[in-house]
Amino acid sequence: MLDSEKVNMEIKIAEQTVKLSIPFLKQDFVRDTENEIKSLFLSLRRKFPRKDESELLAMIIYQYASYYRELLLRHEEAKNLAMEIENTIDSIEV
Repeated sequence: MLDSEKVNMEIKIAEQTVKLSIPFLKQDFVRDTENEIKSLFLSLRRKFPRKDESELLAMIIYQYASYYRELLLRHEEAKNLAMEIENTIDSIEV
């Protein structure tokens, strides 16, 4: 199978099946993500036994969204720093 070919996968999130079509090389990444969500769900279920499934999923969604936004911010800061360094190097060159 070519690296660029897509494969169909099914993952389970809180007993819900999600069908995905992903690049062949991303299969392990998808399974790891599925397992991390499952682990977090079980951890929150133990910590908050009175919360229903939708509340737990909302907590997970928020956590992942906040991680994503933090990564976007760090990426932007790194890009800006790289541009500053590049400009400094360009100004030093003779």
